[in-house]
Amino acid sequence: MKPELRAFWGISRKRKFVSQICVLGSGPADICVLVNENALMPNPFGTPERTSAAAFPRYSSGEVLADSASLQWPGLFVRRSRFPRTVDRFLVPATPEPLISCVLAGSAEFQERDIGGAWLPRQVRRGDIFVTGSKTPYELRWRSPLGEETEVIHIHLAVDQCLAAFEMVYHDKADAVEVTDFYGRDETLVYLSFACAEMLSARTAGNAKRVAALAHLLAIHIAEKYTNIASQRPDYRGGLPIARLRKIEDYVRAHLAESISVEALAELVELSPFHFSRVFKHATGMSPLQFVTRERIVRAQQLVRETSRSLIEIALEVGYTSPSHFAQVFRRVVGVAPTEFRAGL
Repeated sequence: MKPELRAFWGISRKRKFVSQICVLGSGPADICVLVNENALMPNPFGTPERTSAAAFPRYSSGEVLADSASLQWPGLFVRRSRFPRTVDRFLVPATPEPLISCVLAGSAEFQERDIGGAWLPRQVRRGDIFVTGSKTPYELRWRSPLGEETEVIHIHLAVDQCLAAFEMVYHDKADAVEVTDFYGRDETLVYLSFACAEMLSARTAGNAKRVAALAHLLAIHIAEKYTNIASQRPDYRGGLPIARLRKIEDYVRAHLAESISVEALAELVELSPFHFSRVFKHATGMSPLQFVTRERIVRAQQLVRETSRSLIEIALEVGYTSPSHFAQVFRRVVGVAPTEFRAGL
């Protein structure tokens, strides 16, 4: 996701066209979402780079089990989907409506990236939350253990619902509010997401007052926690914002030959080492030192495959001064010793 591009798609109450959103005034009737699917440029995936929340299920790689469209829920577009064990590459088109995803069941080795960028890995499990206001498409891929296929609920918040929440929370600053990205644990969003799933299963009609109340609660929660203005007061309970995770990842990859401490990583995101370790594990499923070890060995594997350099040289480049320690860690992570790995190429 590219936060620097969000201004191109930002939500504003002033009269202007902002990509897929045209806002003519301050009321819900003055808001329209303009999507011409035929005019969107195709890509190698056969999926448009932008779509609407209403059209979003057409481009899902999963089986839609339940959909709020037939129930006419106001302010929300909600789908529950089951996904196959393995998806190699899947393009998620951007939408004007912010998206909340919650894993309802299953687990997976999950990766996401900007198109053509570096993959960001995670271990996802029941109750994990992903929030995005990204206005550019992104790629996903994942692999689930046998019997652990994931079920996910996708909740798009309608544009007018978001605008009303921004105005209620930020008043005269509402025009500058943009939804930011988050991955981690958020017990409030988990509760609300599971409530959505139960209401879908019960086929709750759109005119039920609890549907409108749920939409309002979701929009207010996003406004208060996952916006550019809210992020000026960092609160990392439950996980780290994606931009912070990428900052850690970039630092680790640039300093593999050096000693990397938890204290140094925590300082990058302005947290105490204890708090950083907790939220990092929530976000990635690994401790910071496990992540560093994995990055060292991934780089070592690449060097073994692509160069004829000695194993001692490779060990030094990825931060191991002891060849025996390097071989021990390599075997633990990869399953074979570096010499066996090279011989099998």
